[in-house]
Amino acid sequence: MKRGSRLIVPLLFAVALGALHWILVQNAAVLQRRGIDAELAGSLTRFLLDVALIFFVVRLLDLLLFDLFSRRRQVQAPALLREIVSIGLFIVLLVWAVSSIWGTGFTAVLATGTVVAAVLGLAMQETLGNLFAGIALHLDDSFKVGDVVRTGDHLGVVEAVRWRGTRLRTFTNSVVIVPNSLLARERVEVFPRNNLNARVLSISLDYNVAPSAVLPILTQAASNVDGVSTQVPAYARVGGFGDSGLTYEIKYHTLDYSQRDRIDADIRKAAWYALRRNEIPIAFPVRLHQRYEVPLQRKELDATQIAGRLARIDVLSPLSVPEHESIASMARVHAFSKGETIIREGQSGDSMFAVHEGVVAVRIGTEEVARLGAGDFFGEMALLTGENRAADVVALSDVLVIEITKAALQPVLQQHPGLVEAISSKVTERRGSIESLRNASTEEAQQTVLSRIRSYFGL
Repeated sequence: MKRGSRLIVPLLFAVALGALHWILVQNAAVLQRRGIDAELAGSLTRFLLDVALIFFVVRLLDLLLFDLFSRRRQVQAPALLREIVSIGLFIVLLVWAVSSIWGTGFTAVLATGTVVAAVLGLAMQETLGNLFAGIALHLDDSFKVGDVVRTGDHLGVVEAVRWRGTRLRTFTNSVVIVPNSLLARERVEVFPRNNLNARVLSISLDYNVAPSAVLPILTQAASNVDGVSTQVPAYARVGGFGDSGLTYEIKYHTLDYSQRDRIDADIRKAAWYALRRNEIPIAFPVRLHQRYEVPLQRKELDATQIAGRLARIDVLSPLSVPEHESIASMARVHAFSKGETIIREGQSGDSMFAVHEGVVAVRIGTEEVARLGAGDFFGEMALLTGENRAADVVALSDVLVIEITKAALQPVLQQHPGLVEAISSKVTERRGSIESLRNASTEEAQQTVLSRIRSYFGL
C-alpha cells in the first residue's frame, strides 16, 4: 500500500465519524425521546473517531520520522523498528483516548491494562515470543536484507524482518515466512551480501589424464565467469579418488551468494567447453557393463568453409586460393563459452584467430578497447613475429574461432617467400604503427615488420 493511501483512508474515516458524532450530539434530545442512550452513542462514536485519528497520527509520524528523515539522512530504517514504534505510539494514544472519554485515570487504565496484558500474554505467548525474538535479532545484527540465510530446510534471500517473522525469497522464487522465535532457537547460517562467500563444485574426470594437465584448465574456466570474485582467485584442486574417476574441486568466491546457482551453471558450462577443447573425457559410471567412446560432438567446419573465412582476412589476402586451402587443412577450430579468456595479455603464442561465430572483447587491463565479431581476427603479430600477446581477448558469447598456427603458414611462405613483403604491408596498414615503433615512419615500420617476419620464419 502506498504511503499516501495509508494516510487518506483513516482521515476519511475520521471525517465521516466526526460528522456522525456531531449529528448525534445535535440530536441528543430526539434520541432520548426514542429511548436511545444518546450519551453512550456519543461516547462510542467519539471513541471510534479518536481511533481513526490515532491511526492517522501514527502513520503521519511514521512518514515524517522514517521516510522523510531517513531519506534526508540517506539511511533506511529497519521495518521491525518502524513497527515497534508504531505499536507503542498506538497503545499510548489509545490509553489516553479511553481515559479522556470515559473519565478514567491514566494510571487506572494502565492498571486495568496490566491485568488485560497478563491475560493476553498467556494467550499470545508465541506471538510475543516472535516479537521479542525479532527485536533480539535486530539488536544482534545477525543478518540484513539482501543476505542469504539457511535455517533448517529453508535457504533464501532475506527480503524483510518483521515483528512476527522473517521473509525469505527461496531460490525457486517462492516466499517463506520463518517465525522469529524459530530463528532465535535454531542454527542459522548467514552468507552476507558483499562478503567473500566460498563455493565448491565437484567434477569427476578420467584417471588416465594427469592432474597437472587438468588443474590449469579448470582454474582458467572458472576465473572469468561473471560473478566470480577476482579478490580471491578461483582455483582447482584434486578432491579425492572416486569409483569411476578422479574427483576435482573448483573453489571460487562471490560477493553475491544469491547468484550461486547461475554462477555454478556457468562454471560447469565453461568447464565442459574447456575440457572438450583439450579432449579430456568426463568419467563414466563404473556400473556400465560396456564403456562407450562417446564422440566429443565438435562443431565441425569443412575445409571449404575455413578457406572461405581465411580469404576474407586482409593480412592473408595476398595468398592464393590453393594457399588458403593448404592453411585451412591444418587450421584448428575451437569453441569457447561466454566469459572464457581465449588469449591472455603477455602470454606467448605462435598463432592468430579468426572469429567465425559470436562476439569477443579485446581488453587491456580492465579497459575494453574493442569488440570483434564474425569475420574479424586477432593475434596476428604472434603468428607472424612470435611476439607476446598484447591484450586479453574474452568471449562475450559462445564463440567459434579458427586458429591458424605458424606450422600451417610456414610451408606456404617457404615455397613463396615473395609473399612476405605483401603480408608485411597489410600488417603495417592494419596496425597503422606498431606500439614499439610509435615514432617510426610508415616505411621504416614496414621494413621492420618485414625483417621480423623473415627472421621468425627463417626466410
